[in-house]
Amino acid sequence: MADPVAWRAEVDGTVIRLTVADDVVYAGCGPQIYAFDAATGGEMWRIDTGTPGPFRVADGTVYATGGGHVRAVDAYTGVERWRFRGAIPVRPAVAGGRVLVIGDAPRWGRTLHVLSARNGAEKWRMEADPKLSAPLTDGDLVFVGCADGALLALRARNGRERWRIDPYQWHPEWPEHGGPIELLGLSDGVLYVAGLPFDPPPLGFVAGVDVRTGRELWQTVAGYDPGGGRPDEGDPPAAVVPGGVCVGEPGTLTYLSAAEGRARQYRFTEPTRCSPPAMIGGLVCAGTAGQLIDAFDAATGRRVWVVKDVLRPEGSGPPPVAVCRGRLLVGGHRRIYHIDPRTGATIPA
Repeated sequence: MADPVAWRAEVDGTVIRLTVADDVVYAGCGPQIYAFDAATGGEMWRIDTGTPGPFRVADGTVYATGGGHVRAVDAYTGVERWRFRGAIPVRPAVAGGRVLVIGDAPRWGRTLHVLSARNGAEKWRMEADPKLSAPLTDGDLVFVGCADGALLALRARNGRERWRIDPYQWHPEWPEHGGPIELLGLSDGVLYVAGLPFDPPPLGFVAGVDVRTGRELWQTVAGYDPGGGRPDEGDPPAAVVPGGVCVGEPGTLTYLSAAEGRARQYRFTEPTRCSPPAMIGGLVCAGTAGQLIDAFDAATGRRVWVVKDVLRPEGSGPPPVAVCRGRLLVGGHRRIYHIDPRTGATIPA
């Protein structure tokens, strides 16, 4: 009997984003988004968003940015339900019947738009002079980081401030030497954030924050490089994983535990940018801009195997990875394929 996940799918171009949700594989290739059946690899649909942009899958809908819009697309049919004009290519956040997107402000800075997930109608907005990070929400609160180093928590219903962390609260020197706050992920009542320094480390950090109170649970010196912010680079190298969060900078991936921020590092073969990591079978895996896919023992940091994606063009960003039915899924050039996490062997060969 053939392995039900041993398939390879073809795409037009190079895959820069990859995610799996509800037994469907979604791949971003330039301005196109593809949906494939996770069991067979059969193409279900594809859409063109005009320009590359991040997307998020939630509650049977794909929320895709690109071309100056955010589109709500049926996750199984690809039929567009609504679109909202004015969104820039920043990853949306979705929960509690609301969709959060970032747009340009009339003069400078950025605007946070909170939309109805049902029809795309704007519920409220917040304009800010400093640029804003990609937002997150747990359904009750909306979280956004600012370029001046502040972190805000707003009530999802009306946008009123619930709590905030000002720049000096991260570090006494942050107002002078620190930079923006980026949101990494949200899990089990903990909001993971990164502080990006204007000056070199040791000021850069990752912290865990209690979502209800805004209390900082821990802060760890750690490097995180989200890249230049170009939508054709792929998603930033960060992911919430079992037991904590993983963040990347050129040459290094760092795992931080949810409980106390204890760090463990994994060093890549080359000092290049990496994809968002994935954990599978006791391994931490990520693609690098050097066209490699590295797998590390999650407990020890030892490299278990490394595979080169020989077909991927140089300069096309790191190959994205995702977990699909017990296999590691890789987005390559004109193809999506599986890797056996035990051996690093490509399946099918």
